[in-house]
Formats: sequence, C-alpha cells, structure tokens
Amino acid sequence: MHPAIINASQLILVGDILGAEKVLSDIADQHGDTALMQILGDVAPKDLLAIMREYDSSKESLLSMMVTPEQFARAVVLDKQYGERNKDKMRGMINAVIYKNPDLTSEYLEPIFKEAGGVETMADYFYGRLEDVLNFVMHASNTTTPLPFLSDDGDSTSDEIREFFNVFHSLEHILDKTNWSYTRSEVADNDWKETIWLLFHELPDEFELLIGELQGRVLMRAMHNERRSKPISDSALESLMQAISKTDDAEESAI
Repeated sequence: MHPAIINASQLILVGDILGAEKVLSDIADQHGDTALMQILGDVAPKDLLAIMREYDSSKESLLSMMVTPEQFARAVVLDKQYGERNKDKMRGMINAVIYKNPDLTSEYLEPIFKEAGGVETMADYFYGRLEDVLNFVMHASNTTTPLPFLSDDGDSTSDEIREFFNVFHSLEHILDKTNWSYTRSEVADNDWKETIWLLFHELPDEFELLIGELQGRVLMRAMHNERRSKPISDSALESLMQAISKTDDAEESAI
C-alpha cells in the first residue's frame, strides 16, 4: 500500500481530516492526477468518506473531482454510520460529486443503488424534500400542494396512504397522467429536482426503488402514530390486570 494512504489513514484517526486530504492531494501535485487516480482505489471507503464529508461549497475538492462512481458509491453509503449527521450537508457532498460533470451524473447515481444501504442513502438525500418530490413527480411543476399525511398533525390512516401510493407508485400511471414535458435544462439545479428528473428518465428501476423506500417511511410513521394513539382494548386491559395480579400473588407467597 502506498505510504501516503497509510499516512492519510493515521491522520484521519486522530481527526486531522484536512491533513489527510493534503497528503493525498500532494500525490497529484508531485506526480500528476493519474498517479492519484491509481492509488485512490486503495483508499478505504471510510477514509474517503471522512475526507469528502468535509465538503465545502466555497472550494473544490480534488478527491471529489477524481473519485470514480464505484469508489464514491462504496464510500457514501457509510454515511449512516456517523452518529451526528447533517443530511443537508450530505446532499451537498453528493451533489458536488455527481454534478461535477453533468454528462456523467447518472453513471454516479446508478452504483449507489447497487450498494447495500444505497437506496436508504438516496432516500436520506431527499430528506426534508419529500412533499416537493411527490408533487414534482405528480405534477411536474414547482408548486407544492400540501399532502395531509406528511404533516405532523395529519389524520390520514395507513390504509388511506396505501391507496394514494397504489396510484402514485406506478411508472405507467405517471407516464400516462403527468406532463413530463420539462426538459432537463429547465429543471437543472444541480440538486434534488434535477436528480429526481434523471432517476425518472434515465434510471427508472432505481426511481422505483427510491419511491418504494420513501413510501415505506411514510407508512411506517403512520402506523407508528396509529399504534401510539390506539386506545387499549378492554380485553387487553383485563389481561394486563390479570398478569399484575398473578405477580402480586407470587410475591405474597414468597414472603
């Protein structure tokens, strides 16, 4: 293994992320970009992610510019292992890589979905934008119609939400009902809107996986709220009281 990789890994362990990035960048400065590209494949994904997580929109990261789609995919899915996550910053980090060359964006997106945890990572990418995403796909417009089941005080049942997604979660329905006359250039924002456009048009299988994950998260939250608000039935209460009574009897016997 190249000494620079070992040195960078050690610096990351002690928290010197900028120092680790400089060690690797120096390879390009001293021996050219090709030399750095040749050793990047040996950098541990967790180390590569640690450096890229220091994403700063005010400056260009050489590693982000040179990382391959497969290397990036292996690294970015590890983001969930961090205890403190800023999903907006994670989206910025992803955007910095996948939009460095707009012609290659889909080539960077596809491998992420092939990695374990990749679908979940891309669902996190759209964190805070779920209502916008669903509206954009349904209407192909920038206007957002409030969806009751996404609000904190929504009273939609899980069955009602399932019915909504039975209609929505279908490419055939969207192709028939949605005016997707927008071109990529018209929605280009190097962010979530352009990403969902690309997934829909160029990676339909990955698009369905993403929508399925987002759908599952909405349903899980609704079912959790239903369980939390559901009153205890008389039979369940009676069984609970009987269990408590048996416990008390056992304790008295022991005394």
